[in-house]
Amino acid sequence: MSEFNQAIEAAKRRQRRMLLWLSLGFIVVACIVFTTLIASRATPIHVLPETISTEAKLSTNSGIALILDHHLYSLSDTAEVEASAPGYQTATQLISQSGFGKVTQITLQPLPAEVILKTGLEDNKTRWYINDKLTTVANTFEQSFENGDYTIKASHPFYEPVTRQYSLAPAQKIEETINLTPIMGELSLSSTPAQADVSIDGKAQGQTPLTLSLPGGPHQLDITKSGFETITDSVEINQTSTQINRQYRLQAERAKFNLTALPEGGTLTVNGIDTPLQNVIKVDANQNNVVTYKKPGYFSQSKRVNLKQGETSELQFNLEKEMGKVVIESTPQANITINNKPVGHTPITLSLDALPQTINFSLDGYRAETRTITPTAKSTSSVSVNLLTEKQARLQEASRSYNTRAGGEMMLFTPNDTIIMGAERSEPGQRANEFIRKVTINRPFYAGVHEVTNAAYAQFDKSHKADPNLPVTSVTWLDAVRYANWLSQLEGLTVVYNINGNQVTQINDQADGYRLLTEAEWEWLARKAGRPVQTLFVWGNDKTIPPKAVNIADESAKGSVTHYVPRYNDGYAGMAPVMSMNRELSGLFDLGGNVSEWTHDNYSLTVPKPGLVYTQTLDKSAGDEHVVKGANWRSGTLSELRASYRDGASQGRDDLGFRLGRYVYGGH
Repeated sequence: MSEFNQAIEAAKRRQRRMLLWLSLGFIVVACIVFTTLIASRATPIHVLPETISTEAKLSTNSGIALILDHHLYSLSDTAEVEASAPGYQTATQLISQSGFGKVTQITLQPLPAEVILKTGLEDNKTRWYINDKLTTVANTFEQSFENGDYTIKASHPFYEPVTRQYSLAPAQKIEETINLTPIMGELSLSSTPAQADVSIDGKAQGQTPLTLSLPGGPHQLDITKSGFETITDSVEINQTSTQINRQYRLQAERAKFNLTALPEGGTLTVNGIDTPLQNVIKVDANQNNVVTYKKPGYFSQSKRVNLKQGETSELQFNLEKEMGKVVIESTPQANITINNKPVGHTPITLSLDALPQTINFSLDGYRAETRTITPTAKSTSSVSVNLLTEKQARLQEASRSYNTRAGGEMMLFTPNDTIIMGAERSEPGQRANEFIRKVTINRPFYAGVHEVTNAAYAQFDKSHKADPNLPVTSVTWLDAVRYANWLSQLEGLTVVYNINGNQVTQINDQADGYRLLTEAEWEWLARKAGRPVQTLFVWGNDKTIPPKAVNIADESAKGSVTHYVPRYNDGYAGMAPVMSMNRELSGLFDLGGNVSEWTHDNYSLTVPKPGLVYTQTLDKSAGDEHVVKGANWRSGTLSELRASYRDGASQGRDDLGFRLGRYVYGGH
């Protein structure tokens, strides 16, 4: 053997040895894998429902695992198995170590079947029933179903109903066109006189009496006979009405006229009966017919028409415009527009169309007024108005009383009065700061029927906690005006106080929002409102206090206050719920007691000028102290009980509260 052949034989032997070792390695690896799979325990997978259990396909989505013969073999701690079958929704199941070796069930949900049925009709009157239950009314039926047996019926009023039975499998789709067969009905016609021509849907059918078959649906009938009026009628053959009988009594042919009526858009009556406006009008022959044409703003016209049977005539109306004289006046003289067109100023006399005329009166500073009048040629019309200033109008519209959004009640006062504020030095109990000042009060304003309560104040300050029916106390003047601004904003009113930080920087004396009463308003309410003459106390001039007049330091407060009023008992040793006492002469409660009240004004010791009459104004000056008015439950001296009593304060107290006021139309 040559060296070359020897080399070839040696190479073949090496190749055979390598193949042997590779075969042995594969066998070892296969044994290891098989042993591992056996060690991992097979997990049976059972797919439901039973009908698809064997045909369902299984696969793994995660984990080192495989599925053989509906058994899971996993080398991972968890494995996700996916099951699918035709007609069913795919489902997944996560199997953990605790579930390995146990039967795992995966239930597949069937996909819905779909049924589409068409009729070929276009009137959307087909009613579709599923198992005798109406589901929709349409030309086409389209519905998804769970698998099962169903009865579907199509019912149209003009066709024979059709029923279909379906056994639906998952994901099955049925699309079908249902041909509906028209129902047939019978129509019987007769007329007096007989031998009238009958046309149905434009086609001649014969003469009365007549019986014929008609398919389902609406049909138009025309009954004609020479010398008689044509009768037009309609009938409908449907599932509930297949036998129709009509008997007609023909009327003798009428006369007619061609109508021309100007201006257009009027109203036509024939013998007093409204008749639709059309080019040709029919009337009874051989009699007098009264035809009237009228339109607002024009003189109406009437004409008599007497025509022979079958005769045609012409009738024309051309109405003449009607005008009326109107005298327009006002106090004071005002500008006038009629139907939004300027025409001048009052007084003015105009000739206007006899149609509704909208007359508007306007003048700077006055509330505009509108009147509507329909002039007539028969007589002269007149319109006269008294214009109100904007203030007068707003006052006229103002409610006598109303409740605020916080729950307090406000009462309207319309004073035109003068009050002497303060007290003479000779008056018992007079204090040096009670300067005599003459003030004119003539601006309408609202005043709180009672002091602001804890309940009302707590809506503004959520942290405030106290008996809801008692007056709020221990609040500063700034707290009080902040509350007034808050309530103004709540009710959409213009705020009075411009507040920056802890300081009022501006006061709007033209605002209609809430504020504190001025000192002059407060004293007028306490001493003059509801009285023929000014009084010393809120209850009058008698030093003896009537029962339940005011809540002050009475017998029950003896020992807890410095001074008290003997032989008087109001029933409360301290503060009382608002409106516990009798209503005062002003119509308000508790001006003379319960708690003293902050007013709007800065406290000043400036002596008024003698003989000067002051006007009712809103104090716009700045200061640390503000005027406090009125007695309180601690008051027991003659000086404090007088309505002229005044004091100044810069801090809140437990016997000091406040009452709201506001102008009806601002401070103008």
